[in-house]
Amino acid sequence: MNLYGDSGSDSIRGYISEEEEPQGTYKILRKFETPTQKIALVDHNGDLLVYSNGHLMFGTTADDDLYAEAMVHIPMVAARKRKKVLIIGGGGGITTREALRYSNVSNITTLDIDKEMVNFGKKLKPLVQYNKGSLNHPKVQTVIEDGRRFVKNNPAKWDVIIVDLPEPNVKSPELSRLFSSEFYSLLKERLEPGGAISIACSNADSTAEYLWSIHATLKKAGFYVLPYHYFEPDAGEYWLFCLATTSRVKPNDLHMSVQAKHLSTKKLKDMFDMPYYYVISKDTGKVQSDDNTVLIDIINKAWYS
Repeated sequence: MNLYGDSGSDSIRGYISEEEEPQGTYKILRKFETPTQKIALVDHNGDLLVYSNGHLMFGTTADDDLYAEAMVHIPMVAARKRKKVLIIGGGGGITTREALRYSNVSNITTLDIDKEMVNFGKKLKPLVQYNKGSLNHPKVQTVIEDGRRFVKNNPAKWDVIIVDLPEPNVKSPELSRLFSSEFYSLLKERLEPGGAISIACSNADSTAEYLWSIHATLKKAGFYVLPYHYFEPDAGEYWLFCLATTSRVKPNDLHMSVQAKHLSTKKLKDMFDMPYYYVISKDTGKVQSDDNTVLIDIINKAWYS
């Protein structure tokens, strides 16, 4: 139930999709368009939710803690060093908060294509409280730019790269360029020896083919790749990721070295134990390139078939 007071639900569908509409009563605090997206800020049971083009991007919920820990701590413990970190798609500052838990991090570059998202993370009080002021931290540099353009034009190298982006879709086909073998090859060039990358691979509502296609694309770019997942029964959430490294990593060799809310060394290792119904689908993966629409086709088939 929307309490915004506009002309009806149809007027908000570009901002909040029916599939991802909050359950129960919620209030739209603000909705507006930027050059890259339609944004809605929503209050739901006291939590702030941030929507982009109808899809929930992040918020101040317990689920966002779980997701950020899975996104960040796996590559941080897999990397040989963690001095320099690049976060692509980190406007909310939540993943940056987690990376700052490591005292040996000296510099984090947090990048987002939309300055409004970064402004939320820097200035919006509920979000700043939630991310612990991470985007205003002296170790953090924020950049407003397309992720691929930034990496291509910046010769710097990083120990850890975190790619936290929404799925490519028919409304935003340009996102495919940030999931392609060409882009992943470029990321490999920007990694320090022994570096590690994490890639968000949607949630378990998507077909396994999406996960395995990102897996296949990373392997095409020359990475060692391990898929992993985070399942939280109490929250009803199930997220999928890929860890990509420049040297072979064994899950049993990974150990948590910082205190996190939900992750332990045992939980971390369990995340690499993929359910059987994903394992048997490994051969369904296809390589996403700059010249095809593999991931968009998979999403369309999953949503509309």
